[in-house]
Amino acid sequence: MKMSLMFLLSLGFCQPAGHLSRVETEQARDLIRQHGCGSCHVVPDMPAPQGNTGPSLADQGRKAYVAGVLPNTPTMLAAFIHDPKRMNPPTAMPDLGVTTTNAQLIAAYLLDRGGAP
Repeated sequence: MKMSLMFLLSLGFCQPAGHLSRVETEQARDLIRQHGCGSCHVVPDMPAPQGNTGPSLADQGRKAYVAGVLPNTPTMLAAFIHDPKRMNPPTAMPDLGVTTTNAQLIAAYLLDRGGAP
């Protein structure tokens, strides 16, 4: 699998898990609702719907990999949320049009809520 280094660098650095402000947490939750993440995934601290088509995101911080193939780091998780097919072409996850900045915020939220490995 080839990934463009420039693409990953364009994502910048994600905020480390555990450092979201209350406002950022609410923004991330709003983005998760807007993009319908709960339609396919169980999402931590979110009301229904809670789908089961995709993997549960409730313990994302404890997982070794994103989509089963990418190292579970803030940058890689954000890159996958932003452009899933580019990061893992066979993935079933659709491109939801999540901006780079919003993907970073969602990734930080999921890693913050999912605990550390």
